[in-house]
Amino acid sequence: MMKNCLIILTGWAVGKFVWKPLCEMLKQDYNITFIDWEDVTSADGFEDKVKALIREKGIERFSIIGWSLGSLVAIDIAANFLSQIDRMILFSATSRFIQDETGYYKIGWNRKIIDRMIFSLKERPVEILDSFYKNLFTSSEVSGGYYEYFLKEMQHVNKNYPVQYLSAGLEYLIMKDLRENLGSIDIPTLLIHGGDDRICPVEAGAYVNNCLKTSEMVVLAETGHAPFFTKTNQCWEVIKNHTAHRGGKYD
Repeated sequence: MMKNCLIILTGWAVGKFVWKPLCEMLKQDYNITFIDWEDVTSADGFEDKVKALIREKGIERFSIIGWSLGSLVAIDIAANFLSQIDRMILFSATSRFIQDETGYYKIGWNRKIIDRMIFSLKERPVEILDSFYKNLFTSSEVSGGYYEYFLKEMQHVNKNYPVQYLSAGLEYLIMKDLRENLGSIDIPTLLIHGGDDRICPVEAGAYVNNCLKTSEMVVLAETGHAPFFTKTNQCWEVIKNHTAHRGGKYD
């Protein structure tokens, strides 16, 4: 049987290596297309890159996985390609990364923090990234060696992300608000969220889950912002169960 197409959208400042363990499992059933954002230089470029890839490859049907910033992109893509998407899986999801200035949406980060990060990236990019990477993990995940392994892999791939891309990603997180899009998305959706996520709080994922028409959410205890990296086997089991419950990969 021909494998379905799966598009994976990674998060901010983290490339393909964190996905390797889960991709090894997913490739049993899917042809995987991985999208990172290193060449994106403006806030509009994230969705444009995915849309261009779908057009260039002539992809007619696909499933999509989005993580963190990638979850925002995935939601936007889902709203635009609704009839072509079989299912959506969102890790550490949010529909709005920053708090609403009106005060009605208090989930997420204060905009001033992101503004300071953008300003500081010009002079202290390594410091900003180091702080972000530390916050990906819980104390138990650090004790389990995941943070140390993550840093070693980062050195191995020798990533030096352009400041223009890093700034564009933060600007995207500031500007993007997809709360009103959620109600129009009616495709099977699975949300997997770490219960101790310090980047996208679990309440952000719960908000998305409550607003989508056809979704379920699984919260993993003592798990941070990268559950597919630190709890790979659990995530794989959750995905398999969700797929079976929703009628298989090819419905």
